[in-house]
Amino acid sequence: MTPSEHEIQRRYRNLRAAMAAQGVDALLVCGNQYAGFEGAVRYVSGFEIVHRYAYVLLPMEGDPTLLFPREARWIGDKKKPWVREHVWAEVPGSWLREQAGARRWKRLAVYGLDFIMAVRDFREMEGAVELVPFDFEFDVARAVKSEEELAEIRDSMDIILDGFWAMVESYRPGRTEAEIMAPAVERFFARGAGPRMMNIVLSGAHGEAEAYFMVRKATGWSSPERSSRAGRARGQKR
Repeated sequence: MTPSEHEIQRRYRNLRAAMAAQGVDALLVCGNQYAGFEGAVRYVSGFEIVHRYAYVLLPMEGDPTLLFPREARWIGDKKKPWVREHVWAEVPGSWLREQAGARRWKRLAVYGLDFIMAVRDFREMEGAVELVPFDFEFDVARAVKSEEELAEIRDSMDIILDGFWAMVESYRPGRTEAEIMAPAVERFFARGAGPRMMNIVLSGAHGEAEAYFMVRKATGWSSPERSSRAGRARGQKR
């Protein structure tokens, strides 16, 4: 679901407040599907990376820009993001260096400097502009949830629980991982979350599911209601 314009601007205000506190001129948000870091780009642009990598450049003033490597012409549905300015650069780092020079930027905040940014892009910018690590500041700003976001989080959790209990209720001894997960995946896709779910079942030596999984132990649940539900789940899996 696309956030409202009010929510989008709230996110940008929070990020820009953090940027101002750090004395930076702009923020570069890095995302890389290979490394498993896609959420930040989606949070600030609405673009969902399904292949390769992308960046979002958010200046202190003005509209953000989605930046893609030119060699990857299809890395996701480019009609979905609310950020409408898209740039396809031969080397994204070179384009960013040019932008920093043209706008006389001295300090560029980077979310994903250590774990996400492509090495070739780092090399292009190193020395031309000061790259300021911004992971902590970004995560703190993103952690402040609005009522609109909380409603989406609750809906997401409801989808997860719906799929989980569908899996538990249909479990039978001797079924494979795929057979066990199928009812959950069906619910996930039916409710619009299928491609974004990470479904994991502990497996035995020959593809069969483990005899049980320790929900209570793994999560540290302690309430009587949750413990009893987890116990019923383990009992059905045995």
